Amino acid sequence: MPLPNDVLAKLAGLSGYDLILEMDVVSRNHGIQLAQIESEIASYKAQATSQGTSGVADFQPVSYKEEVDLSQAQNVQAEPQYISNPENYRMKYNPSAEGKANQSQVNQAIICPHCSSPLGIPNIRPIKVTCPSCFNEAVFHN
Repeated sequence: MPLPNDVLAKLAGLSGYDLILEMDVVSRNHGIQLAQIESEIASYKAQATSQGTSGVADFQPVSYKEEVDLSQAQNVQAEPQYISNPENYRMKYNPSAEGKANQSQVNQAIICPHCSSPLGIPNIRPIKVTCPSCFNEAVFHN
C-alpha cells in the first residue's frame, strides 16, 4: 500500500537526521520497510519535478510594501489631552545642548495619544511631536 501524498510531501521536505527519524516513525506506523519508503520518496520527488512543483507552496518575497491610502483615515483624537501639573513629570529627554534648548521652550505638557506617556511641548501650533517612548508621531493643530 503506497504512502499518502501528505506523508510523502513531509518526507520530501526533510533531510539528514530529521529524515531518518521521520522515516523510522513512518515505517513503524505504516508497516513499510525503509527501502520502500526511500523509493516512494524518490518517485514522489521525480513526479513533483516533472510537474514543476515541489509539493510545497512557493514563496515569492517582495522588496516593497504596498502603499496605503490614508486620505480616508480619521483622527482618533483631534486635539491633545493636556496635563494639568506638568512640573510633576520628568520630561527631560535629550541631554544635548540642542535638547536643552528645546526643553527650555516647553511650557505645556500633553499625554501621548498612543502610549499615554507625558510629553513636554511648546505652545506653537501646528506642532509635530515624536514620542520618545513609543516613537509615534502626531501632529496637533489646537
